[in-house]
Amino acid sequence: MEPQPCTGDRNSGESKLKLIFTGDTRLIRTPGTEQAGKPQSPFARVQHLLQGADVLSGNLECFFTEDLENQKGLWKHPKVLRADPAMATTLVEAGFSILNLANNHMMDGGPQGLETTTDTLNRIGLPWSGAGRGHGQAIAPAWLERGGRTLAFIGAGDNSHDYAGPETPGVAPMEPFGDLLQRTREAAEQADIVVVQLHADLEFSYAPAPYRVKLSRALIDHGATLVIQHHPHVVQGVERYRNGLIAYSLGNFVFNVRGNAYQEGFPEARYGWILSVDLDPATHGVTGWDMEPVWIADDHRPEPIEGAPRETALRDFAGRCAVLRSSRQLRRAWLGRSWREARYHALMAYYKSRRGRPGAAMLDLLDLPMRPRNRFWLRALPLLGR
Repeated sequence: MEPQPCTGDRNSGESKLKLIFTGDTRLIRTPGTEQAGKPQSPFARVQHLLQGADVLSGNLECFFTEDLENQKGLWKHPKVLRADPAMATTLVEAGFSILNLANNHMMDGGPQGLETTTDTLNRIGLPWSGAGRGHGQAIAPAWLERGGRTLAFIGAGDNSHDYAGPETPGVAPMEPFGDLLQRTREAAEQADIVVVQLHADLEFSYAPAPYRVKLSRALIDHGATLVIQHHPHVVQGVERYRNGLIAYSLGNFVFNVRGNAYQEGFPEARYGWILSVDLDPATHGVTGWDMEPVWIADDHRPEPIEGAPRETALRDFAGRCAVLRSSRQLRRAWLGRSWREARYHALMAYYKSRRGRPGAAMLDLLDLPMRPRNRFWLRALPLLGR
């Protein structure tokens, strides 16, 4: 079945389940904005856009730890995404119902960081999916009951270095795709509504890779109602497919873009979208949806976009939806993004060699095809974006 045009067709009927989704969220305490040590909500300026949902879900792109200065030496990389456990209460206050933990930063703090995160969420009564103490817990759906209907939430990511093992903590794997499709089908046999949340693909790309489009549609074919995705840090299109809906990237939501050398070079990283979906309680299909753009201010917190900037954001979004209806445009965009990724790794290897580390540069290049997430863009080069 061909995907339907991208239009935010909000249903005006009252008999519906309303689900709201947000993008990548890193909880950050802003000095000088708190009273009596109580964390200020990073969601305050957009709280009105999050209200009225039967389910509010987002991607938690950080781990909780009391050791914010790394005094115990739990991690080696200086740019890990960590958060004060005291910030967790702001999620509940904002109305979040469930979080996706299957992302490439959940294991920044190692097994201890994941354990502190899940313990913190359990303590405040906030369900989560996509990670766990072992493979079994990581791939298990999280279950919610709303309006007499059962909802299953499945999380999965493509960073194989963080995959959970049989007895080791980690995130749920997106591969093999056949296993993910089977998990989705099994969940659909027990739930009325299945939501799959994926964290995958190359960053700062305005169109999804063709393989991810194919996988997303296959997930709908296997019983998913919604496929919600994150990781590119910029917004990608949304499409109706069969009775479901696929959002390829909601962009950033709460994130330290300003002052972040990695993201600040991409102005689009300042934009995010809040997706609201209406589901028919009887048929469990999508009856309407809309997207609301937000802007991440200098204090890393989202705020609504109004006036001409909002109209510009809506036009840009419509263009990204249109790309999804053309396999040729998707391949062209994917090929261009794959070449940029190849040039980046070639330059990194060159600089390492110039600094007297040719062996390390060669090892980095040899390691590229060993990582499953790299094989897709490497394969796109000789296959012209396929």
